[in-house]
Amino acid sequence: MKLKISRGFLRRRWLDFRNGHSIYLAFFLTFINFILIAYNFLIKQLPFGIGDYMTLPMFILLFALIYVPTAITLGVWHRKHQYSVENEALLRQNWMWAWISQYQIRLIKGKTSPKEDEYIINYLNEILVRTNKKDLIGQGDDIPELPKEKKHEDDK
Repeated sequence: MKLKISRGFLRRRWLDFRNGHSIYLAFFLTFINFILIAYNFLIKQLPFGIGDYMTLPMFILLFALIYVPTAITLGVWHRKHQYSVENEALLRQNWMWAWISQYQIRLIKGKTSPKEDEYIINYLNEILVRTNKKDLIGQGDDIPELPKEKKHEDDK
């Protein structure tokens, strides 16, 4: 029996691997490494003997009390000041956002064709079906029938 794996499936698994590694596993390992290096260089190597009294668990507690609130404060600042800059840069490269936005403007102006309307509704409905959000699909005379359920590449 020959197993057929599509290129899209492999690319999505590669993306999942990179996200799992960089967002979670590598972050966790580098954070632990950072704490251990800081302890060994800051506390153990101090010439005036504080390393004799400060154990690793005590250092981790003190470190967390200072570092975690500082990181949260920086994260809040980043969210309030940098996200808009990052989102604008990403939107400038997002062809799908541009395409759907252009369609919406043309729809408001009454300049879309029925074929174009059906195409974009089917396109968006397929996304909703594929992501198990069928209950969000609008119903009515102007909405084409739901696309037939078909296995997506991720489900194979």
